[in-house]
Amino acid sequence: MKRSAVITFMLVLSACVRVPTSEHGLAGTWVVEDVAGRGIIDYSRIELTFGEDRQLSGSTGCNRLSASYRVHDRNVVIDAVTTTRRACVEALLHQERAFVDIIGSIDSYDFDPTGALLPESDDETRLIARREGR
Repeated sequence: MKRSAVITFMLVLSACVRVPTSEHGLAGTWVVEDVAGRGIIDYSRIELTFGEDRQLSGSTGCNRLSASYRVHDRNVVIDAVTTTRRACVEALLHQERAFVDIIGSIDSYDFDPTGALLPESDDETRLIARREGR
């Protein structure tokens, strides 16, 4: 009885969560919660903004990031990632390098049942991001 109540709750919860299904669902600002399974450094903010104009911008937690992107179904190509060159503490620069490497290798994306963005590289999720404001 308890198990069926939990399953019913999870089905109801997943029905209430609006999971984006198109490139327009990808558009907007996403705050990164995890980089390569390590979380992120406290008080740093990593974000990605997928613009309707196919421009990607954001923050690496240290520097600004920009690129262009293309989406077809659940496949995504991110071209020519560039960053500013601000000096930051070594830990932030290390986190930034890992993040930029991952961004450059993303080839697809998915969403989990809660609506979190899961960019993938070689069928491996290496980032987790949530839409800003959620």
